[in-house]
Amino acid sequence: MQTLILDGLTVPADVITEIITRESFNIRILSIRDVQHLNHRKLQQALMYAIRPSRRENTPKLQGLYIFGPKYARRHHANICSDMPTSCGGVMASQGAQIGAHWNIRSEDALAEDMARKGTGWYEKPGQVFDKAPILEFEWAEVIQACERLISFDAVICSGPRHSSDPSPANKAWYTSPEVHISPRIATHAIGGCSGCGRAPEGLATAKYSQPSRLPLMAPPPVHSSTIKYAKMPTHIGYGPEKKLLIRCMDCLRNRYCQSCHKWWCEDCYEVDLRPNLAAQWEAQSARSGKIVKVHMGLCVETCLVGEMMSGAGGDGMWG
Repeated sequence: MQTLILDGLTVPADVITEIITRESFNIRILSIRDVQHLNHRKLQQALMYAIRPSRRENTPKLQGLYIFGPKYARRHHANICSDMPTSCGGVMASQGAQIGAHWNIRSEDALAEDMARKGTGWYEKPGQVFDKAPILEFEWAEVIQACERLISFDAVICSGPRHSSDPSPANKAWYTSPEVHISPRIATHAIGGCSGCGRAPEGLATAKYSQPSRLPLMAPPPVHSSTIKYAKMPTHIGYGPEKKLLIRCMDCLRNRYCQSCHKWWCEDCYEVDLRPNLAAQWEAQSARSGKIVKVHMGLCVETCLVGEMMSGAGGDGMWG
Protein backbone atom coordinates (compact mmCIF):
# COMPACT_ATOMS: atom_id res chain seq x y z
CA MET A 1 0.00 0.00 0.00
CA GLN A 2 1.42 3.37 -1.06
CA THR A 3 -1.61 5.67 -0.70
CA LEU A 4 -3.53 5.71 2.57
CA ILE A 5 -6.68 7.82 3.06
CA LEU A 6 -7.91 8.24 6.64
CA ASP A 7 -10.09 11.32 6.10
CA GLY A 8 -12.66 12.01 8.80
CA LEU A 9 -11.67 9.05 10.98
CA THR A 10 -10.51 9.04 14.59
CA VAL A 11 -6.84 8.12 14.35
CA PRO A 12 -4.53 8.19 17.40
CA ALA A 13 -1.51 10.45 17.07
CA ASP A 14 0.79 7.49 17.79
CA VAL A 15 -0.50 5.64 14.72
CA ILE A 16 0.14 8.62 12.44
CA THR A 17 3.60 9.06 13.98
CA GLU A 18 4.46 5.42 13.24
CA ILE A 19 3.26 5.70 9.64
CA ILE A 20 5.52 8.72 9.13
CA THR A 21 8.62 7.62 11.03
CA ARG A 22 8.79 3.81 10.84
CA GLU A 23 10.58 2.36 7.83
CA SER A 24 8.36 -0.73 7.86
CA PHE A 25 5.56 1.38 6.36
CA ASN A 26 5.70 2.10 2.65
CA ILE A 27 3.12 4.90 2.57
CA ARG A 28 4.05 7.59 0.04
CA ILE A 29 0.86 9.65 0.14
CA LEU A 30 -1.12 10.02 3.35
CA SER A 31 -4.43 11.88 3.63
CA ILE A 32 -5.64 12.83 7.12
CA ARG A 33 -8.01 15.68 6.30
CA ASP A 34 -10.60 16.36 9.00
CA VAL A 35 -9.20 13.55 11.17
CA GLN A 36 -10.90 13.71 14.56
CA HIS A 37 -8.94 14.90 17.61
CA LEU A 38 -5.72 15.32 15.63
CA ASN A 39 -2.78 16.52 17.73
CA HIS A 40 -1.12 18.96 15.34
CA ARG A 41 1.95 19.56 17.46
CA LYS A 42 2.72 15.85 17.78
CA LEU A 43 2.31 15.51 14.04
CA GLN A 44 4.69 18.41 13.48
CA GLN A 45 7.24 16.81 15.78
CA ALA A 46 6.95 13.54 13.87
CA LEU A 47 7.55 15.30 10.56
CA MET A 48 10.57 17.18 11.88
CA TYR A 49 11.98 13.91 13.21
CA ALA A 50 11.40 12.21 9.86
CA ILE A 51 13.45 14.85 7.99
CA ARG A 52 16.24 15.14 10.59
CA PRO A 53 19.75 15.45 9.08
CA SER A 54 20.80 12.12 10.63
CA ARG A 55 17.98 10.15 8.97
CA ARG A 56 18.82 7.06 6.95
CA GLU A 57 19.22 7.24 3.19
CA ASN A 58 16.01 7.11 1.12
CA THR A 59 13.90 8.24 4.06
CA PRO A 60 11.33 9.45 4.81
CA LYS A 61 9.22 7.25 2.59
CA LEU A 62 6.28 9.62 3.00
CA GLN A 63 6.32 12.11 0.14
CA GLY A 64 2.90 13.77 0.31
CA LEU A 65 0.58 14.74 3.16
CA TYR A 66 -3.00 15.95 2.71
CA ILE A 67 -4.12 17.72 5.89
CA PHE A 68 -5.46 21.24 5.24
CA GLY A 69 -8.24 20.65 2.72
CA PRO A 70 -11.73 19.21 3.37
CA LYS A 71 -12.46 15.51 3.28
CA TYR A 72 -14.62 14.01 0.53
CA ALA A 73 -17.68 11.79 0.37
CA ARG A 74 -16.95 8.21 -0.55
CA ARG A 75 -18.75 6.20 -3.21
CA HIS A 76 -20.66 3.05 -2.34
CA HIS A 77 -22.16 0.34 -4.55
CA ALA A 78 -25.45 1.35 -6.14
CA ASN A 79 -26.90 -2.08 -5.46
CA ILE A 80 -25.98 -2.78 -1.86
CA CYS A 81 -26.94 -6.45 -2.23
CA SER A 82 -25.17 -7.06 -5.55
CA ASP A 83 -22.21 -8.76 -3.88
CA MET A 84 -24.40 -10.96 -1.66
CA PRO A 85 -27.31 -12.17 -3.80
CA THR A 86 -28.05 -15.20 -1.65
CA SER A 87 -27.45 -13.91 1.85
CA CYS A 88 -28.86 -10.39 1.63
CA GLY A 89 -32.60 -10.21 2.08
CA GLY A 90 -35.41 -8.63 4.01
CA VAL A 91 -36.22 -4.97 3.79
CA MET A 92 -32.74 -4.05 2.42
CA ALA A 93 -33.45 -6.11 -0.72
CA SER A 94 -36.68 -4.32 -1.52
CA GLN A 95 -37.05 -2.04 -4.53
CA GLY A 96 -37.70 0.98 -2.31
CA ALA A 97 -34.46 0.44 -0.40
CA GLN A 98 -32.52 0.13 -3.64
CA ILE A 99 -34.03 3.38 -5.00
CA GLY A 100 -33.18 5.13 -1.74
CA ALA A 101 -29.61 3.84 -1.89
CA HIS A 102 -29.33 5.06 -5.50
CA TRP A 103 -30.39 8.59 -4.55
CA ASN A 104 -28.06 8.57 -1.56
CA ILE A 105 -25.19 7.78 -3.89
CA ARG A 106 -26.18 10.58 -6.27
CA SER A 107 -26.26 13.00 -3.35
CA GLU A 108 -22.84 11.83 -2.19
CA ASP A 109 -21.43 12.20 -5.71
CA ALA A 110 -22.80 15.76 -5.95
CA LEU A 111 -21.28 16.58 -2.55
CA ALA A 112 -17.95 15.05 -3.55
CA GLU A 113 -17.92 17.05 -6.79
CA ASP A 114 -18.63 20.27 -4.90
CA MET A 115 -15.92 19.51 -2.34
CA ALA A 116 -13.50 18.69 -5.15
CA ARG A 117 -14.06 22.10 -6.69
CA LYS A 118 -13.21 23.68 -3.34
CA GLY A 119 -10.17 21.47 -2.94
CA THR A 120 -8.83 22.41 -6.39
CA GLY A 121 -9.69 26.07 -6.01
CA TRP A 122 -6.07 27.00 -6.67
CA TYR A 123 -6.82 26.92 -10.40
CA GLU A 124 -10.57 27.52 -10.41
CA LYS A 125 -10.88 31.24 -9.81
CA PRO A 126 -9.14 33.99 -7.81
CA GLY A 127 -9.92 34.36 -4.13
CA GLN A 128 -9.50 32.57 -0.82
CA VAL A 129 -8.82 28.87 -1.26
CA PHE A 130 -9.29 27.63 2.31
CA ASP A 131 -12.68 28.06 3.96
CA LYS A 132 -10.80 28.77 7.19
CA ALA A 133 -7.20 29.53 8.01
CA PRO A 134 -5.07 26.43 8.65
CA ILE A 135 -4.77 25.52 12.34
CA LEU A 136 -1.55 26.74 13.96
CA GLU A 137 -0.71 28.56 10.74
CA PHE A 138 2.64 30.02 11.82
CA GLU A 139 3.90 26.70 13.22
CA TRP A 140 2.78 24.80 10.13
CA ALA A 141 4.44 27.35 7.86
CA GLU A 142 7.80 26.62 9.49
CA VAL A 143 7.25 22.86 9.22
CA ILE A 144 6.24 23.03 5.54
CA GLN A 145 9.28 25.14 4.78
CA ALA A 146 11.57 22.69 6.63
CA CYS A 147 10.06 19.75 4.69
CA GLU A 148 10.68 21.38 1.31
CA ARG A 149 12.05 18.94 -1.29
CA LEU A 150 11.21 15.99 0.98
CA ILE A 151 7.50 16.07 1.84
CA SER A 152 4.81 17.97 -0.05
CA PHE A 153 1.49 19.23 1.36
CA ASP A 154 -1.91 20.32 0.07
CA ALA A 155 -0.75 23.84 0.90
CA VAL A 156 2.38 25.82 0.08
CA ILE A 157 4.45 28.59 1.57
CA CYS A 158 3.88 32.05 0.12
CA SER A 159 6.72 32.93 -2.24
CA GLY A 160 6.13 36.70 -2.28
CA PRO A 161 9.33 38.80 -2.38
CA ARG A 162 8.89 40.13 1.17
CA HIS A 163 9.48 36.61 2.50
CA SER A 164 12.95 36.41 0.98
CA SER A 165 15.61 36.11 3.68
CA ASP A 166 18.57 36.46 1.32
CA PRO A 167 17.91 39.37 -1.06
CA SER A 168 20.45 40.06 -3.77
CA PRO A 169 22.74 43.04 -2.99
CA ALA A 170 22.08 44.32 -6.49
CA ASN A 171 18.35 44.41 -5.85
CA LYS A 172 17.44 47.77 -4.31
CA ALA A 173 13.67 47.30 -4.48
CA TRP A 174 11.78 48.58 -1.45
CA TYR A 175 10.45 45.15 -0.57
CA THR A 176 13.96 43.75 0.04
CA SER A 177 14.38 45.98 3.10
CA PRO A 178 14.62 44.04 6.39
CA GLU A 179 12.05 46.45 7.84
CA VAL A 180 9.29 44.99 5.67
CA HIS A 181 10.41 41.36 5.83
CA ILE A 182 7.71 38.77 6.61
CA SER A 183 8.37 35.40 8.23
CA PRO A 184 7.05 32.29 6.42
CA ARG A 185 3.29 32.18 5.89
CA ILE A 186 0.95 29.64 4.33
CA ALA A 187 -0.44 30.92 1.02
CA THR A 188 -4.22 31.16 1.30
CA HIS A 189 -5.34 33.19 -1.75
CA ALA A 190 -5.14 32.29 -5.44
CA ILE A 191 -4.68 35.34 -7.65
CA GLY A 192 -3.92 36.01 -11.29
CA GLY A 193 -1.23 38.26 -12.68
CA CYS A 194 -0.77 41.84 -11.52
CA SER A 195 -3.41 44.26 -12.79
CA GLY A 196 -0.60 46.59 -13.77
CA CYS A 197 2.09 44.48 -15.45
CA GLY A 198 0.39 41.08 -15.60
CA ARG A 199 3.30 39.43 -13.79
CA ALA A 200 4.69 39.02 -10.25
CA PRO A 201 8.19 39.54 -8.80
CA GLU A 202 8.50 35.81 -8.01
CA GLY A 203 7.01 34.79 -11.36
CA LEU A 204 3.86 32.78 -12.03
CA ALA A 205 4.14 29.06 -11.36
CA THR A 206 3.27 26.22 -13.74
CA ALA A 207 3.27 22.49 -13.09
CA LYS A 208 5.51 21.97 -16.12
CA TYR A 209 8.34 24.40 -15.40
CA SER A 210 8.24 25.58 -11.76
CA GLN A 211 9.88 24.22 -8.63
CA PRO A 212 7.69 21.55 -6.97
CA SER A 213 7.77 23.52 -3.71
CA ARG A 214 5.57 26.19 -5.33
CA LEU A 215 2.83 23.71 -6.24
CA PRO A 216 0.33 22.25 -3.75
CA LEU A 217 -0.97 18.71 -3.85
CA MET A 218 -4.19 18.62 -5.85
CA ALA A 219 -7.32 17.12 -4.31
CA PRO A 220 -8.60 14.46 -4.23
CA PRO A 221 -5.51 12.32 -3.54
CA PRO A 222 -4.59 10.09 -6.50
CA VAL A 223 -5.43 6.44 -5.93
CA HIS A 224 -4.00 4.94 -9.15
CA SER A 225 -0.61 6.65 -8.96
CA SER A 226 1.33 7.46 -5.80
CA THR A 227 3.80 9.87 -7.41
CA ILE A 228 4.06 13.44 -6.19
CA LYS A 229 4.43 14.72 -9.76
CA TYR A 230 1.03 13.33 -10.64
CA ALA A 231 -0.51 14.51 -7.36
CA LYS A 232 0.54 18.09 -8.17
CA MET A 233 -0.48 17.99 -11.82
CA PRO A 234 -3.72 19.90 -12.55
CA THR A 235 -4.58 17.81 -15.64
CA HIS A 236 -7.07 15.65 -13.75
CA ILE A 237 -9.28 18.69 -13.08
CA GLY A 238 -9.41 19.90 -16.68
CA TYR A 239 -6.30 22.08 -16.79
CA GLY A 240 -3.01 21.50 -18.58
CA PRO A 241 0.47 21.47 -17.00
CA GLU A 242 1.15 24.96 -18.37
CA LYS A 243 -1.79 26.54 -16.51
CA LYS A 244 -0.38 29.47 -14.54
CA LEU A 245 -0.75 29.68 -10.80
CA LEU A 246 0.01 32.41 -8.27
CA ILE A 247 -0.87 32.09 -4.60
CA ARG A 248 -0.09 34.53 -1.80
CA CYS A 249 -0.62 34.93 1.93
CA MET A 250 -2.86 37.61 3.41
CA ASP A 251 0.08 39.70 4.64
CA CYS A 252 1.44 39.99 1.10
CA LEU A 253 -1.96 41.10 -0.20
CA ARG A 254 -2.74 43.69 2.46
CA ASN A 255 -3.65 47.07 0.91
CA ARG A 256 -2.92 45.82 -2.61
CA TYR A 257 -5.76 43.34 -3.20
CA CYS A 258 -9.45 43.99 -3.86
CA GLN A 259 -11.73 41.64 -1.97
CA SER A 260 -14.58 42.25 -4.42
CA CYS A 261 -13.15 41.92 -7.95
CA HIS A 262 -9.89 40.21 -6.86
CA LYS A 263 -7.61 42.63 -8.69
CA TRP A 264 -4.20 43.10 -7.16
CA TRP A 265 -1.04 45.09 -7.84
CA CYS A 266 2.41 43.59 -7.42
CA GLU A 267 5.23 45.11 -5.37
CA ASP A 268 7.00 46.42 -8.48
CA CYS A 269 3.93 48.33 -9.70
CA TYR A 270 2.56 49.59 -6.40
CA GLU A 271 4.67 50.56 -3.39
CA VAL A 272 2.96 50.52 -0.02
CA ASP A 273 4.85 51.41 3.15
CA LEU A 274 3.90 48.70 5.63
CA ARG A 275 6.66 49.05 8.19
CA PRO A 276 5.52 48.88 11.84
CA ASN A 277 3.65 51.96 13.08
CA LEU A 278 3.79 53.58 9.66
CA ALA A 279 0.84 51.98 7.90
CA ALA A 280 -1.59 54.57 9.30
CA GLN A 281 0.66 57.41 8.13
CA TRP A 282 0.99 56.13 4.58
CA GLU A 283 -2.22 57.59 3.17
CA ALA A 284 -1.33 61.09 4.36
CA GLN A 285 2.17 60.73 2.91
CA SER A 286 0.73 59.49 -0.39
CA ALA A 287 -1.63 62.45 -0.56
CA ARG A 288 1.26 64.88 -0.10
CA SER A 289 3.50 63.11 -2.61
CA GLY A 290 0.78 62.77 -5.22
CA LYS A 291 0.82 58.97 -5.28
CA ILE A 292 -2.35 57.29 -6.48
CA VAL A 293 -4.01 55.04 -3.93
CA LYS A 294 -5.13 51.87 -5.68
CA VAL A 295 -6.73 49.97 -2.75
CA HIS A 296 -8.60 51.47 0.19
CA MET A 297 -10.58 49.63 2.87
CA GLY A 298 -10.08 46.34 1.03
CA LEU A 299 -11.55 47.59 -2.27
CA CYS A 300 -9.92 48.86 -5.45
CA VAL A 301 -10.43 52.61 -5.75
CA GLU A 302 -10.96 52.76 -9.50
CA THR A 303 -13.91 50.35 -9.62
CA CYS A 304 -15.31 48.72 -6.51
CA LEU A 305 -14.88 51.47 -3.92
CA VAL A 306 -16.59 53.99 -6.19
CA GLY A 307 -19.47 51.58 -6.67
CA GLU A 308 -19.79 51.05 -2.92
CA MET A 309 -19.83 54.80 -2.29
CA MET A 310 -22.44 55.39 -4.97
CA SER A 311 -24.65 52.63 -3.58
CA GLY A 312 -24.28 54.00 -0.08
CA ALA A 313 -23.35 50.56 1.23
CA GLY A 314 -19.97 51.58 2.56
CA GLY A 315 -17.74 48.93 4.09
CA ASP A 316 -15.33 48.42 6.89
CA GLY A 317 -12.88 46.31 4.87
CA MET A 318 -11.14 43.20 6.05
CA TRP A 319 -7.64 44.54 5.97
CA GLY A 320 -8.16 48.25 6.56
